[in-house]
Amino acid sequence: MIRIIPSLLIYNNTLVKGVKFTNYKNAGNPVTTVLGYQSQKADEISLINLNHYKKEGDFDLKILKKISKVCNTPITFGGAVDSFTKVSQIFSSGADKVYISKYFYKNIKFIDKISSHYGSQSIVGGINLVKIDKDYKLLEDETKKINPIEHEKKLIDNGVGEIKITFVDLEGTGQGFDLNYIGKILNNCNIPTIFEGGIGNLLDFKKAADIGVNSFSVGTFITFKDYNIIKIKQYLKNEGLNIRL
Repeated sequence: MIRIIPSLLIYNNTLVKGVKFTNYKNAGNPVTTVLGYQSQKADEISLINLNHYKKEGDFDLKILKKISKVCNTPITFGGAVDSFTKVSQIFSSGADKVYISKYFYKNIKFIDKISSHYGSQSIVGGINLVKIDKDYKLLEDETKKINPIEHEKKLIDNGVGEIKITFVDLEGTGQGFDLNYIGKILNNCNIPTIFEGGIGNLLDFKKAADIGVNSFSVGTFITFKDYNIIKIKQYLKNEGLNIRL
């Protein structure tokens, strides 16, 4: 079954959206936005706190707590998660899954500790891709020597329950997915995988679904365009794809 997952970025307790991880614009109130997406039958909600990611201020879960109190849709929360204390606080604040990217480069065994307490299904391993000299690299890898496909395999072998791939260079551009590279990722992945970055029209969903993508994370497409989750799901249903309406 295909999943549609709104991707929400929180900065200073406000919802923001940018292009290629820069130029963030105010996009509204996080709580009311989440409730709107829930009413549109979002399958999950993805929340990333940019203050944590940018190391600005304290580790603040106020927005997560507010959202989880009124939201019945499963929530994934992330943003510079680098300790088990933070993981525990995230789950106790109402999240169903934790999203971690950079810290797994340093400590892959951190997966074991989380899964032993909360189960592997609670861990989403993030892979943020940037293109350098016509080849994909990992955004947070300072050495730029880690092969993304090999890193994906490593995350899977060590027990993450899910992978989220973000094409940073395409994020917010509406230029379409890199279907060739998505095919390579899917050929090396046997766990649920979410893709984000590049969706510009409804046909982009269909093209990706036709090669095996069944989980889409969407931001700009439903934030600043005349589309909503209901329209996306109805289109996919009309195309004969299995989706929850």
